[in-house]
This record gives sequence, C-alpha cells and structure tokens, in this order.
Amino acid sequence: MNLQLRSLFLFVTFLFLISGTSNAQRFWAKGDKIHDFQHQFRIDTFSIEVSGLPDSINSNFGIAKIAIDILHKRVSDLKIELLSPDGTSIWLTNRNGRDSGSHYIGTSFSSNGFNGYIHQGTAPFTGEYMPDGRIEFLNDGQNPNGTWKVLVQDLKEGISGELYYAWIQFEKNPIPVFVNGRCSMNNPSGCVVTKGYNDSAMLPDLLMIPSFTVNQIQEYKWNDPFYPGQLRFAATMGNVGEGPLEIFGKNEWFCGDTPARDSASKCPNGMHVRQKIYQNVYYKEGSKIVKKERFAGYNYYDTKPGHNHYHVEDWVAFRLMKYTFDTKGNITKKQQVAQGRKETYCLFDSGICTERDGFCYYNDSTYTEKNLQNYGLGTYTGCHAEFQGISVGGYDTYGMMYEGQYLDLPKNLASGTYYLEIEIDPKHNYLEKDRSNDTYVQKVEIALQQGN
Repeated sequence: MNLQLRSLFLFVTFLFLISGTSNAQRFWAKGDKIHDFQHQFRIDTFSIEVSGLPDSINSNFGIAKIAIDILHKRVSDLKIELLSPDGTSIWLTNRNGRDSGSHYIGTSFSSNGFNGYIHQGTAPFTGEYMPDGRIEFLNDGQNPNGTWKVLVQDLKEGISGELYYAWIQFEKNPIPVFVNGRCSMNNPSGCVVTKGYNDSAMLPDLLMIPSFTVNQIQEYKWNDPFYPGQLRFAATMGNVGEGPLEIFGKNEWFCGDTPARDSASKCPNGMHVRQKIYQNVYYKEGSKIVKKERFAGYNYYDTKPGHNHYHVEDWVAFRLMKYTFDTKGNITKKQQVAQGRKETYCLFDSGICTERDGFCYYNDSTYTEKNLQNYGLGTYTGCHAEFQGISVGGYDTYGMMYEGQYLDLPKNLASGTYYLEIEIDPKHNYLEKDRSNDTYVQKVEIALQQGN
C-alpha cells in the first residue's frame, strides 16, 4: 500500500475509534489477509468475541452498526457477510463497486445509512451505507454473547487483499424500523385481501424495481479481458402485493422426472438432484390466516462461486430485443437478438421498501410502509432448500457483477437502439395478483461491436 493510502486508512481508523456514542458498546475483529480466488469454495473468517451484553437483542437493544476497513483493488470480487452466534447471517455487501472499484475505507453499515444503499455507492466506499441485507434480522431475540464472524469470499481470480479491521456496535433503540400494527400473523383483522380474485386470498404481486437496473448496466467490448461482448446489468424483484411469495420443499428429489433418494444423491449425468417445490398462498379466513399449497416447479443446489445455496428454477428470463415502430410510435414487430443464461435465483429479502429512501418506485408509484397495507407480512432470511420467499414490501437483488447477470451480444451486432426485457416467472409457475408488471423494459444504446 502506498504511504498516502496507508495514512488515510490510519486516519479513518482513528476517527472510528473516537466516534462511538456514549451508550454504545463496540467489539472488534483482528485483521488479516483476504486470499485470492483459487477456483474452490473458501471463506476468510474474522471472529469478533462479544461478552457482557444482555442475553437478548431486539428492537430495544441490539446491533446497530457494522464497519469494515479493507484494502482490495477490485472490491466487486468480494462477498462479505456477518454471521451471528445463533447462525443467522446477512449480506453486508455483495460484489459491489462495478468492475474496477477499489477499497472499503472506513465503511460502516446501518439500517439508515445516510449515503444510501451500498449497491448505489461508488468505490472507494467511505462513510455509512445501508447494507445489502437487513440488520433487523439479527436482532431476533438471540443471545448476542459469543462469537460473531465477518465472512469474506473472494470470487474472482487475480487480486488478493487485506482486512484491516471490522467491528460491530450495540446500542439502545438500534434500528428505526416501521412496525406494522395493521396486519400480522397474530393480527389478521388488520390485513386486507386481494381485490378481484376471491373473498379471502392475499396474493403476492411481483415487479421489477427499475432504479437498480438503470444504475447498474454496462456494455463490454469484444476485447475486454474479463467480459468480452457482454451486456451486464442488475435486477431487483419486489413484492408489492397483499401476501408474501413463499415457497417450500417436502424433501422430494428428482433427476429429471425420476425420483432420487435424497438431497445428497447425484444424477447419472453428474448434476445435482432437484427438489419439487410448492407455493404457499395465504388466505384470510375469519379471524385467522391460513396457507394453501400448490405446485410451483423445482429448486436445486447452485455450486457457482458466491452461491453454494439453493436456487429456484425458471425464476427470470433476460432478452435483448429489437423493436420496430409505426409512425404513431406503436410497436409493430419484436425481434429477439440475444437471450440470457441466468434463469435461477435464491429468493429472500435482501431489502425492504421504505419511505425514507423511495427505492421502490415503479410506474409513477412509490411503494412504502405507508401504502402497503400488509407491509412486512412474511420473513425470509436466507437461501434454504426447504423455505424461501419475498415478504410484502420486500425485494431480492442481484447486482451486475453476479454470475449470469449478463447477455452475450452477438458478434457483428449493429450499433443502435435495443430494448432489454427482464421477465419474472416466465413459465407462470406462481400464483400472483398481476402479471402485467412482470416484464420490465429498458432502452439500451449498443455501440458498434468489433467481433468477427
């Protein structure tokens, strides 16, 4: 590290040392090397020992901030998580910084970080951000005393780095969370049902949130050493309906259509088995909420770097289209020029729509805790084989540097105006409120490609 950058790291560290509030309790991890990706699953673990706290953390007292200081010349290689003593984990930041951003310099995370979401920021990341995960999932009543772990995975070969420090901070009233007193599993009387379907169903309503794709999309030329001829982009899927999107498995495993013994079985072609999954549809019946199941496809174990968890098949489709218009601006012809490879996602709440950030904006409407009557219904914290979903008001995000988040552009594709289509649930596996908003379209200007 050059002397100027080292001095900045030391100065920011000093500021963090003196910046704790009087009623906060802060615990530190020792720094060490972050190993470069070596084509195998590896996590560098930095332990934080916590002791002397109350035996339960919640909205009254709990974890409020997490901070990291990392030297790494390409931070989009890094997936960084915080793991609590009871096994709950959240993403702090996952492959942000685009293709060449460097360093986390005195970077802290809180639920109301005034720099906005980390995925909206620009590297080097300095200051306070909202993480890619939800800190409130950690303040779940667990005992905080024990070993917390900052988990760092380097997911692309070529650059190693170093974590200088990490800390977590506990405070009173740690997270300004909107508590929905209208509707919950324990208060069905405040819940509303989906109009126009039947008298009791509370259906999810899936849509693409445009702001994430608009801010993370880039064309790479054919001579790019890492992403030749690719159009890379991010995608965020939100649920603005009356019920959660919830899926679960019953331990029914298959190779194709042939039943397999269990999840550890391998298919004759060497692939992992896949599990039959079901959608739970919520209904308000009298004074209680009930769930009714329906078949919804399959999930499987994804072994690609940065995943190593269960993905839902046929969740999304990517297409690059050429549109032809008449003199009145109506589309008269659509021609597909490229199709994406990414069809599977893990479904969980990586964020939730709030009034303070206005992130969940779509078609002249902003969805928040104030106008989603059943806001917060459902809780989905991870990519488990048996249970996944997106809560009411929650969203699931995949950044442009994630595996599969791209289209291969055809060689010799003419420059000009094209349209990126991202469609949720293209095979209509899930019951939901409105399919008219399942496909998001964004205009893309493609430069002349030098392929041959």
